[in-house]
Amino acid sequence: MKKLKKFIFNNHLALLLLTGLLLRLFFYFFGAKVYYGSEDFYIGGDTLGWVDSILNLIEHGTYTVYIGDPNGYFFRPPGYSFFIGIFYLLSGKNLDLTYSLIIYAQLLLDIVSIWLIYKIVFKFSENKIWSATTALLYTFYPFVIVWTPVIYAESSSVFFVLMGLWVFLNNKIRNNYFWSGLFFGFAALFRLQIVFFFPAILIALSIQYRKNIYALLKKSIPFTLAFILSYGLWPARNYLLHDRLLFTQDLSTFDCWDVDYMGFMDYIFSVKTDYEPQYSQIIMGGENVQWPKASYLVPGDSAKLERTTKMCHDCGRGFNVFIKNEGYTPAVITNENTCSKEIAKNWSELKANQIRYNPLNYFLYVPLSNLKKSFFKTGLYNPTSRIVNIVSTFLFGYRSLMILLGIFGMILFWRTNKKFPLALKIILWYFIIWYFWNSFVYRNMEMRYLMQADILLLMPAAYFLLYCLNLITKRKFSLV
Repeated sequence: MKKLKKFIFNNHLALLLLTGLLLRLFFYFFGAKVYYGSEDFYIGGDTLGWVDSILNLIEHGTYTVYIGDPNGYFFRPPGYSFFIGIFYLLSGKNLDLTYSLIIYAQLLLDIVSIWLIYKIVFKFSENKIWSATTALLYTFYPFVIVWTPVIYAESSSVFFVLMGLWVFLNNKIRNNYFWSGLFFGFAALFRLQIVFFFPAILIALSIQYRKNIYALLKKSIPFTLAFILSYGLWPARNYLLHDRLLFTQDLSTFDCWDVDYMGFMDYIFSVKTDYEPQYSQIIMGGENVQWPKASYLVPGDSAKLERTTKMCHDCGRGFNVFIKNEGYTPAVITNENTCSKEIAKNWSELKANQIRYNPLNYFLYVPLSNLKKSFFKTGLYNPTSRIVNIVSTFLFGYRSLMILLGIFGMILFWRTNKKFPLALKIILWYFIIWYFWNSFVYRNMEMRYLMQADILLLMPAAYFLLYCLNLITKRKFSLV
């Protein structure tokens, strides 16, 4: 037994890496089909947008999701598309092989992420137990595992975030702040929410070095320049090549995201947190849609809502795409028969009424409900089976627990230690800024958008668990 314990202790990181690899391979080969309910689970609704954009660049010399569409140039930032393009060229332009190569690459990058999160914690704590516990939580974290075999930017963006943070903390790397800025900038080109690391890191640096302006400038200036250099290539390209200064993305080029559907989403998030059941009710027929009480506060809104939802079903181009995908109509309506612009105008007026006549609900109650959901979402909207529903409910409960433990761990560390590490300051500020922005401004509460923040909270969560274990077992291993 002593030899086994010694072997595990001496090889704990290698064992974690091996365990992580086996878990992810098992899910890829046996679990993903069940969880996603499809044989081609690796292709999601957003996959082809990234793929088509890079294929058009390679084959036609233009980065656009649709050749000839003026909005196609701005569909998504190019980070993940270029990631796909590397494997497309390596595969000899074989798309099926490209998908397989990407999946295996994402699996391997996520194993590197286990190593990175271990090294990040050890870098600021110099504690192997805390580092190993954090890596253990990451190794088994379900919302990392389920995204590794899907051609989405979630898994790879996590790798770049962890790489950027590790480089930032590693003073042995020459010009580490500059290289870290490049990594975070490129990561933001994969997933836009990562751009909030830019203010989070600058705020954390300002607090850490508030009494040493020279140190603050020495670290913040190269980081800022590198971030602007990497992420800034996207808005610079948009302005210089296409005469449009756009820092984010424009999804309107896809028919399903026409102005009627986007207007609906904009309105629904002004009155409530979720777009269900209203979305499904419109898809089914556009009649007898059940709106919350907040939607009926303004005289005349009731009739406008009824008329607009019926129009969404009958002549909204965006909604018509979803109706076709559900099999309720054989073909999408033509541009000549669409009334999407009138629908969008109605949604805009209805939202304006909410802001004007129901400001407390718009500015406070709905955002707080969003924040509650970001912490305590209980399951999937449309689980593929009863088993998946049960499993997803458990997994979301586990996610909520880890978030709360992460917050408690932050508070506990702050109360029990004289110094608060720069890394934890960065994590804290990114968590605050992004959760606030997503809940109060953006309002589209998809949990995968929060994954980077959730993963970073595993570090203070591990601290909290170890602190409790110390109390229970009365052991005295150091945590700092």
